[in-house]
Amino acid sequence: MDKKSKLLSTTSNWLERFCKPSIVEGIIGDLEEAFYENIENKGAFRAKAIHLFQVIGFLRPRFRRRSKHSNFEAMIRNYLIATIRNLSKNKFYATINIFGLAIGMAAGFMILQYVYHEFTYDSFIENKENIYRVQTNRYNQGELSTQWAAGAAGAGNLLHRDFPEVVEFVNLTSSRAQISYNQKYFELTHPYYAGANFFEFFSIPLLRGVDSTALKEPMTVVLSESLATKIFGMADPMGKIIKMNDATDFKVTGVFPDFPERSHMKFDLLYSFESFVNFTSDQARTGWNWDGFLNYVKLHPNTDPSILSEKFDPWLTELIGEEDQRNFRIELVLQPLPKIHLTSNYRAEIKPTGDEKTTFFLLIIGLFVLFIAWINYVNLTTARALSRAKEVGIRKVMGSHRGQLITQFLFESFFLNIVSFATAALIVLLVFPTFNAFVGKSVSYTWPDSPVFWLGLGGVFVLGLILSGFYPAFVLSNFKPIAVLKGKFASSSSGNNLRKGLVTFQFLASVVLITGTFVVYKQMNYLQSQDLGVSIDQTMVIKTPSFRSDSVMAIKDAVFKNRMETDPAITGYTSSSAVPGRTPDWNAGGIRLLTQDESLANQYRVIGANANFLDFYDLEIVEGRGFDETFGSEGGNVLFNEAAIEQIGFKEAEEALNKKILFWGDTFNIVGVVKNYRQESPKQAYDAMIFRYFPNTSGYYSVKINTANMQDAVVNMQSHWESAFDNKVFDFFFLDDFYNEQYQAEVKFGSIFGLFAILAILVACMGLFGLASYITSLRSKEVGVRKVLGASIRQLLRLLTWDFIKLVGISIIIAAPLSWWLMDNWLAGFENRIPLGVGVFLIPAITIVMIAISTVAFHTFKTARLNPAETLHDE
Repeated sequence: MDKKSKLLSTTSNWLERFCKPSIVEGIIGDLEEAFYENIENKGAFRAKAIHLFQVIGFLRPRFRRRSKHSNFEAMIRNYLIATIRNLSKNKFYATINIFGLAIGMAAGFMILQYVYHEFTYDSFIENKENIYRVQTNRYNQGELSTQWAAGAAGAGNLLHRDFPEVVEFVNLTSSRAQISYNQKYFELTHPYYAGANFFEFFSIPLLRGVDSTALKEPMTVVLSESLATKIFGMADPMGKIIKMNDATDFKVTGVFPDFPERSHMKFDLLYSFESFVNFTSDQARTGWNWDGFLNYVKLHPNTDPSILSEKFDPWLTELIGEEDQRNFRIELVLQPLPKIHLTSNYRAEIKPTGDEKTTFFLLIIGLFVLFIAWINYVNLTTARALSRAKEVGIRKVMGSHRGQLITQFLFESFFLNIVSFATAALIVLLVFPTFNAFVGKSVSYTWPDSPVFWLGLGGVFVLGLILSGFYPAFVLSNFKPIAVLKGKFASSSSGNNLRKGLVTFQFLASVVLITGTFVVYKQMNYLQSQDLGVSIDQTMVIKTPSFRSDSVMAIKDAVFKNRMETDPAITGYTSSSAVPGRTPDWNAGGIRLLTQDESLANQYRVIGANANFLDFYDLEIVEGRGFDETFGSEGGNVLFNEAAIEQIGFKEAEEALNKKILFWGDTFNIVGVVKNYRQESPKQAYDAMIFRYFPNTSGYYSVKINTANMQDAVVNMQSHWESAFDNKVFDFFFLDDFYNEQYQAEVKFGSIFGLFAILAILVACMGLFGLASYITSLRSKEVGVRKVLGASIRQLLRLLTWDFIKLVGISIIIAAPLSWWLMDNWLAGFENRIPLGVGVFLIPAITIVMIAISTVAFHTFKTARLNPAETLHDE
């Protein structure tokens, strides 16, 4: 076949497939005749081009053959036109449905992305399912005393030695040292020492340096990308020397990428662990009485962690001795790496963690809002069934079967959901950055990056489309044409009952959310209004600098204090190893009275402080005295708080005075008892605390400032600082802000809870507003008859609102025990909590009743005031 014949064959096939059979033969013949004529007159190339343009000219709708596909298109076009007409004819109800669904979808998306964010921490780490952190619990006399994220120094090392299931381990411990480069100092928030295999263990490739050797040698350090840029700018940091505490040189051997927000780990820099061993002793590898070390282990893929954990207790008994394990039991817990963020909140966490229970609460709230929106759609669509009954009857008389009607109404549901989805997407685009800031997420955090999330989200919305669309479609398609066209149609009692049930669920959810918001608000207000027993107002706290020796620190400290004494805006200052607002880092075990047996030793939180610490913070002495340098050396004296007195075995505070205690091999004398105060927030019980005297303790300077102009105070304090400490980092915070950070998680939870409670109530009220509008319009003739018979406006209002009030009442009755159970579980995490009395549930119940009455009042009042002549003129 030559090229000319092949072209004609191809174009003929196109036309036969596309054009109507009645005309295709004539078209092909005319085009073929014109083609050969053009070859003779215009040449082969031009003839082919003209032929193709002529063929394309016949590929138009007027020549197209009819097909099942075109019938489908016509059907879809018909459905689309009918849907748009129906929505435009009922703009009020369409608007309520669209915006109700849009708000529900937007709220659902934002909550789901928040929950996804919380549940996918550390997902970037390879082999994460086999990595566990060894969390340590310590007991005293059978009672749990301390839970550590960072536990015994030797835990990982010895587990790897004695259990073949542990194929690898890595350990870390924090550092408080300060670094400098060319006499310029840099602020660090998360400096740690790390084992040589850290980067290989967590599969973190270095940006510069070799993963396996960067932390192998002593006095080497690996910097985060951001810190390297801060110190060296665009210069290559490799091989450069930075100083620790002005004394020790560390060689930069690598740069690692900044850890993502979705990780329980965060580091500024990592010193080699061998450096720490050099500074201390080999006990940093094997010690059991030295806490503060993060231990991670990697298990063999076939290992059952629960079976392995059962072997730990007898192993520890053999390792540290039966008596010690009986009196001061150590318990090792394997924490799966992906669950650390949501299930761990222990001492020495690298960074603040989340809360699994709170996250599930928020997921339920988000789904509530979404379900309420879908319920609105079902309620309004089925309630308006009467107005569409004649349309269905006529369509059935004209030949439409039930399947076609179901398809039409499902198409309407699909169309309305798509419009709502587009509106929701616009809402999300507008508020997404604000929402992330609201819930405390990084401004750099954008959209979830996993196909699984988007498939799951799509699945949720498809399920909602099916659930919200199928029932109305089946109800509307089930009308009997004869009954409808004779005017004998009436809505079914089962449909009414379902509608009432859905409205009840809406308000049940609303009552639960309002109650939850109210309880969270009351609990936060209760905690923040407690008498702390310590003065934290007008207090600036500055982290003390580090120096190569204590003598240098003492000289610099004296200069700084002299400068503060000359400042009239400063009314007091002190130094201490800890300040109110956090658990003291110093946790000491094995402390007992000299007269007690070793088996009665206990653990205590310890604060090192100078002589005026108690006066500065307005702490009360209930027995004895505080530290007083006029008595001579106070280094051998200690103070106990009331909780510590009780723990060591005294019933009355005065019994403890001048008693001797054994503290890590040294003897100290108890000279005073401090009244319990809230070192941590009132969420926690009082801790047993011991105060030791240090004239120049490192940790924090606390400064009382008597001025309203804090900005000037900060400038002055920085001047004092620079005069004493040159260009050391001036790292400060205000104590009241620092203290209130302890409530941050609960405040954030309450804010999110309240926001979505408002959205849920708004969506429910939109649905109720539309439903009330439609139902009261159906009862307009009944209202007219009752007015003719003498009914008053008040009686009619009671008549029209009573059905709704009954549903709200039922929802309150069901919601009360459910709310109590949910909030009692939430409050169980607080040592000090509000009682769940009747008032906690009564106020939300009254609120929801008033909201419901206000929502339906407009339509009911409007209907009740109608002139009977207008509603009964066609009767």
